[in-house]
Amino acid sequence: MSGPIKPMAHGVLDYGSVALMLAAPALLKLPPAAKTISWAFAGTYLAVSALTDMPLGLSKKIPFPMHGRIELLSAPALLALPYLTGATADPKARNYFLMLFGTVLAAYNLTDWQDKTETTLS
Repeated sequence: MSGPIKPMAHGVLDYGSVALMLAAPALLKLPPAAKTISWAFAGTYLAVSALTDMPLGLSKKIPFPMHGRIELLSAPALLALPYLTGATADPKARNYFLMLFGTVLAAYNLTDWQDKTETTLS
């Protein structure tokens, strides 16, 4: 799938999303379960981004297309975990996780996962 978002821009979006997932629970005054889930996703996204072969990746162990598959597989969890834990009983938390889900799907669909000009793995 070829979209307008290249690896560098995707990295910026990923790290920005991590910052959002860390800050949003306090800013939105989300319940404890929602905070924990948001922070867990932030840690996971940070680790995957740092390990991805893209300009902002630190270790470059995960090929960029694999990063995309991991990201796509995480999307259902962004919906399921909050519902399974009861975190979505709070309307703000429900809307927050729905927004994250939509953002992940949009970023996935708009990213050029096959772009080789900005990655370094051979």
